[in-house]
Amino acid sequence: MFMTGRALSGVTLLAGLLAGCGGGSPAATTPPTASPSPTASPSPTAPASSVAPPTPTRDFALPKDCDDPRLTAAMGALIKGKKFDKRYDAAANVTCAWGKKIPTTSVTIALPAAKPKYEDFPEVETPELTALGLKAQAGGSEIGVGDRSLYNQVFVVIAPQFRLTVDQMSEERRDDDLREAAIAITTWLTS
Repeated sequence: MFMTGRALSGVTLLAGLLAGCGGGSPAATTPPTASPSPTASPSPTAPASSVAPPTPTRDFALPKDCDDPRLTAAMGALIKGKKFDKRYDAAANVTCAWGKKIPTTSVTIALPAAKPKYEDFPEVETPELTALGLKAQAGGSEIGVGDRSLYNQVFVVIAPQFRLTVDQMSEERRDDDLREAAIAITTWLTS
């Protein structure tokens, strides 16, 4: 197999279509509020509970099992009919892969310290993830094989405690299924 001239245009087309899925512009961020100085006296009209206590952060642990029902349910449309192939473990990430022949699907859940699998994909607006304060990236490539095309598609979620990558190699585009799987897994991991 070799990449044709269509591969570059496929990446551009795929990124454009995925970016169009969420529409709109990137979410605006609010600037941090200034802390009162230690010498400032509190306002007599300000309620005592005006400052919220810090939210405790829970330790994040990588999933122990690729057969976890929450993971397989989230990957449902992408792995339907494919047998689990292999789990790949590294110091700071775990990858679960389904299918030995195309189509193949995998999900990688990594700690923030792990080297990203994909770094240069464009950011895409995904309202469900934006509501959680998370960023998403999407991209891929098209490989021409004779008169057929093979798509390698990727959807990445960047959270403070993990980075999630859902990817698939298939003869058909699966933009919505990739996005929906990533949202479902992220919802599980952040709950």
